Amino acid sequence: MYKIAICDDDRNYRQAVREIVDNTDMFEREKHQFFEYENGEMLLMDAAVQHDIVFIDIHMPGLDGNKTAELLRDSNKRAVLVYCSNYFEPTPDGINIGQPFKYILKDMGDEALKKEMPLILRETRKRKIHDRRYITITGTGRVSRVCINDVLYISVAKRGCYLYINNEQQKTEEIRCRESIKELYQQLEQEGFEYAHNSYIVNLKNVVDLKRTVVEISGGIELNVSRSKRKRLEEKFWNVLQEG
Repeated sequence: MYKIAICDDDRNYRQAVREIVDNTDMFEREKHQFFEYENGEMLLMDAAVQHDIVFIDIHMPGLDGNKTAELLRDSNKRAVLVYCSNYFEPTPDGINIGQPFKYILKDMGDEALKKEMPLILRETRKRKIHDRRYITITGTGRVSRVCINDVLYISVAKRGCYLYINNEQQKTEEIRCRESIKELYQQLEQEGFEYAHNSYIVNLKNVVDLKRTVVEISGGIELNVSRSKRKRLEEKFWNVLQEG
């Protein structure tokens, strides 16, 4: 699943980007989801989505595209960033901090965007594949490979664990495995997993909000945070945010 953000105060241009993506050969075969934003503030409020592509207008009311991109990079360093504008005045900050992959000039018929879209999507796929790492788990009569980024959290079960993952339909799926939570934590600690409670570890890359006693995970899942785990969980969460 590719998550595509379109940040532009022009509704017609947002629709045009959607149609061009949908009509690009490569994406006709790939599952993707659009997220539309009228301004930079709205995009930043949704940064936890970890978009794969961000199309952003440089000249918007409020936060401009350069400043929005700079702030977005604090939490998402992997996204393919595409600046779109009626005219360009590239700045050192925009190039060095935002690290855009492409500058697209808005033109009649959006020909520039149509021309560059296959290259943009190939770069997105390359980064996505590079990011996909797996963990191998065992169950009764089976061995499975699960994409680590899809795991939301892992909880203790009798003689094993339950993995809760975000499947291709963007729904939470439960998988039973024989491995203990201790064994899985040893494999996943360096991947951004941490204990929120003795009975479960969470994937901090999928955390939407961390409060004093509750951690919220993608999909609206809320889990209690034990007092003994809170400090380390907070430290690890901030480390993950800084790494993007």
